[in-house]
Amino acid sequence: MKKYKDKAGVKVVEVSDLSFLRERDHKYGWFRRHYKHLRIRRALRKAGKIVATDPVVAADIYKYYRIPKDNISLK
Repeated sequence: MKKYKDKAGVKVVEVSDLSFLRERDHKYGWFRRHYKHLRIRRALRKAGKIVATDPVVAADIYKYYRIPKDNISLK
């Protein structure tokens, strides 16, 4: 996850990977997965724009965080 502001001053959140939510045998332990989940959820709620690096990540954002597909753009 990468956070920045664009030229107009809008908060942008760029999400590149959410595999820790899909894969239960991920290298992260339960605490780190939960912590990352909470940080990403909070950032997505406060974001003015959401950018996903690929269509799989965009589908995961919709699936796990219920962000409307209209608000998610692909890089």
